[in-house]
Order: sequence, then structure tokens, then C-alpha cells
Amino acid sequence: MWNPFRNEYVRVVYSADYIYGLPSVGEHQTFDIMRFKKIRDRLVKEKLLTRKNILQPYLCSYDDLRLVHTETYLKKLQDPQYVNQVLRLDAVNIFYNSILEYFRAVTGGTLLATAFALKRNIPTFNLGGGYHHAHADKAEGFCLINDVAVAIEKFRRLGRAHRYMIIDLDYHQGNGNLLYFKDDPDVFTFSIHADTWVEIDRPHNKDILVPSQCDDETYLTILEQELPPVFKEFLPEAVFYIAGSDPYEKDAIGDMKLTRKGMLERNLFVYRMVRDKEIPMIVLAGGGYGKDSWEVYYDFIAYCLKNKR
Repeated sequence: MWNPFRNEYVRVVYSADYIYGLPSVGEHQTFDIMRFKKIRDRLVKEKLLTRKNILQPYLCSYDDLRLVHTETYLKKLQDPQYVNQVLRLDAVNIFYNSILEYFRAVTGGTLLATAFALKRNIPTFNLGGGYHHAHADKAEGFCLINDVAVAIEKFRRLGRAHRYMIIDLDYHQGNGNLLYFKDDPDVFTFSIHADTWVEIDRPHNKDILVPSQCDDETYLTILEQELPPVFKEFLPEAVFYIAGSDPYEKDAIGDMKLTRKGMLERNLFVYRMVRDKEIPMIVLAGGGYGKDSWEVYYDFIAYCLKNKR
């Protein structure tokens, strides 16, 4: 019997640029800029992560960004006032170039994770990414660059895979991905969220709105009933899983009530479903706020590393 964890020497993508230049001030002071480093450091401390497992990304090129984002928008990103406005940061604390480099680094990480997963069919975790609110021509919701859209466009052009599913379990609806791919029959967007940013009736989309205070049992029941049928019918060639941590009961912004155990069950359900079909999988951190948000993504990666044999 196929074991989805057997010989899965999963890889983790991380760069020091993931923490450089993101100020914890302004409206987004609940975003822990050390979140991804905490995960990396704990995995290393527990001897679950070695140099063999860590992939170091390069900054995403502007040519890659142009696959999705308009030239006018990319020029706007050169304006510190625009970046300040869309990220809602205190202007006196902005180090503009480093913030943009952060998003380019994380997008480079998503591209590297995608390349590795498609080539080796080994699940690859980016310690960042999943900036699903960014549009082709504007930023939104603390998202400057839509890294998933850039990755899909790049690797489709390279002929590596053509049918993709985005499984988005962030607290917030991924409106950027939904709008960008609204007329694309080869990209299926699946989302369970507690807020709706946009409503679109398209055949290759499944949006599920859950109530506030949603608990483990309610959430997992919905996930287990709704995801497998559309996954089986669409049968993608690759999956992007945005494993947002903000449904966690300890999240500083969200109001869902999923426990740490429930979050791990959620993540492992998606992981097993995808890997049972031996489909390449790229996992992205998505949202998560407050001092405890790092625990959820850490648990997920640690479990996969511990059970790789």
C-alpha cells in the first residue's frame, strides 16, 4: 500500500531575506516577522532539518513578475509612499527596498519550491508565501506580489504542468487568485474561509464560507466532505496548498476556534489526499498572526519530517 510519507525527504525553502525589512509596526504589528525563522530554528534544534533539506532561493526576477503583474503596477512598487499605503505601515519606519526584496525573495522561494516539487515529486514547503490577495495591477491585504500566480504562469510556459489546483485554507478568501484565474479552466481554486472578499460564479471554483467561532469538528467535517469530490473530478497535475495558520484559536486576528491538534489534522488530511495520488505538492505558509502562529506550520512540517521513513 502506498504510504504518503514513506521516503518523502521533504524539502524546506528558506532565506534570511524572509525576515529582513519587514517592520512590525503600523496596523500589521501582529505579524510576527520572526515567525519563519522560529520554525526553521526549531526544526534544526530538533534535528529534523539539515542542510540536505533546506533549499535557498534567489530573488524573483522582474521578468517573472511581469508574467502576472502589469508594468504600470510594478512601477508603482518603486514608490515608497505607495508601499506604505498598501501595507499600512508607519512611514517613518519604512525601508522600502528591503520590503520589496522580501516579497521578491518569498516569490523566488515559491518558484524554487515549485521547480523542485515538479522535478522530483517531493513535497516542498516554503517558509513564507501564499500572498493570495495581490492582483495583477494592485496590492491588497498586505500582499504586494501574487507568488502562486507567478509560479503557475512560469511553469506552464515551461511545459512542466498545465492543470493546477490551489487549495486555500487561510482564514481569508484568496480573492487575488480567484479573480486572476476566473476565466482559466486549467486552474481550480478551492477555499474555506471566514470572510468573503469577492463572489464569482465559475465552474472551476469552490468557495465555502464558515461561521465565526468555527471549531475543529465543524471545520474538518466540511473539509472532508467538500474537498475530495472536486479534487477527484478535476485531478490536477500539481497542487499549491496555502496552509494558513490564522484559523488557529490562538491567532491574534482571526475568530475561528480550531485547536492546535485540529490544525494538524486539517493539514495532514490535505497532505495525504494529494500524496495518495502521487501528485506534486507545493505548500505555502499563508497567513498567521501573533506570537503563537508559528506553531501550526511547524507542527505540519515536523510531522512530515518525522514520518518520512
